[in-house]
Amino acid sequence: MTRLLLALAGVLLLAVLALALVWLVGQLLAGLGVFLVGTAGVLGRLLGFLLVTGLLGGLAYFLASAWRPVREPGT
Repeated sequence: MTRLLLALAGVLLLAVLALALVWLVGQLLAGLGVFLVGTAGVLGRLLGFLLVTGLLGGLAYFLASAWRPVREPGT
C-alpha cells in the first residue's frame, strides 16, 4: 500500500510540476509578445519621425538653395 501511495504522490507531483512549467512558458511567451509589440511600436514611430524629418530637411535644403545669391560668371 505504501508503494501505491508513493507512486500516486509521485504522479501528482509530476502533474503539478508539468502544469507549473506550462504556466511559466506561457508567462515567458506573453512577456516576449509584449516586448515585441512595444519594439514594433517604437520602430514604427521612429520610421515616421525619420520620414517627416527627411522631408522637412529636404524642403529646407531646396528652399535654402533656391534663394542663394546669383553669382556672375567670371567673378
